[in-house]
Amino acid sequence: MERYSGQNSAYEEGGAIPVGAHPLLPEVTLPADWACMARVHEVAQGITLTCWSGNPASDLEVSAKGPPMFCIGVLLEGRARMSLDGGPVLELRPGMAVVQTAARPASGRFAMRGGQSSRMVDIRFSHDGLQRAGGRPLVALQGRFLHDCSLTDAQWLMGGFPAPAALLRVASDILTCEFADETVRKLYLQAKALEALAIVLQTVGPAAPSASHAREKVRLLQARRLLDERFGEDWTIVRLAREVGLGEKKLQAGFRAMAGRSVHEHLREVRLAAAAALLADGVSVTEVAAATGFGSLSHFSKVFRAERGVLPSQWRDARPI
Repeated sequence: MERYSGQNSAYEEGGAIPVGAHPLLPEVTLPADWACMARVHEVAQGITLTCWSGNPASDLEVSAKGPPMFCIGVLLEGRARMSLDGGPVLELRPGMAVVQTAARPASGRFAMRGGQSSRMVDIRFSHDGLQRAGGRPLVALQGRFLHDCSLTDAQWLMGGFPAPAALLRVASDILTCEFADETVRKLYLQAKALEALAIVLQTVGPAAPSASHAREKVRLLQARRLLDERFGEDWTIVRLAREVGLGEKKLQAGFRAMAGRSVHEHLREVRLAAAAALLADGVSVTEVAAATGFGSLSHFSKVFRAERGVLPSQWRDARPI
């Protein structure tokens, strides 16, 4: 494992990069095959691009605390999961973009699987850099996110959406930039960072929601809280729709738009996460299956193995003593 905090335009092998070496990037500990595929470009005061392109063999799972900033991420290849501490998980698939902004240091988790081609671009603006570029720190997160995983009380905002074709093209242009002259390269990448910002603000900029839309969003959030907090209960679409006062079709369509997955998929993931935690605490497989709402032990074992790669009993037995 190597320390990496984006001090230079390319990863330097051997030794730790000092804490706080870059004001816009968190310091994290990365597997060597991930660290060596990262390239950081300081294109202007308050604007930094990080490019990731390669085929790492190992899985990546990091926890980090980042500085206040505004970030645009675009995933071209691979699959990723990310979350703010205390917030829901954002599932990223190829062709998706994510926007984050924080008024104060924010902490969270990021994970990607190895053994596959991974290509992504991370464009970061300091708040001063964003204002110089013509944007406002919170504007892009007050609009039309499909997958909103923000923690607004903490002023940590994060949301995902399908990247428009223009944004995918910009990300690809950044990754394939071949200008050898440093000045020319910086000018080109700065222009691409600003183009990406313009596209994002146009795509998810603020829209005045109707009163009915606002009420619907409140009810969808209530539905997600019920599943997150009472996952052991027998939830059906009919029951959940009745509990929150939405029609079944509106619940299903709205929930998928908000969470990026169906009601059933979200409940299954919440249950599996709770099951994994209980098993790690040494609770028996039978008790865990009952506590997390699975109808039968065999079904629980089948689903857990499909999602986590091992049987529940193996997960439990592998816990540290």
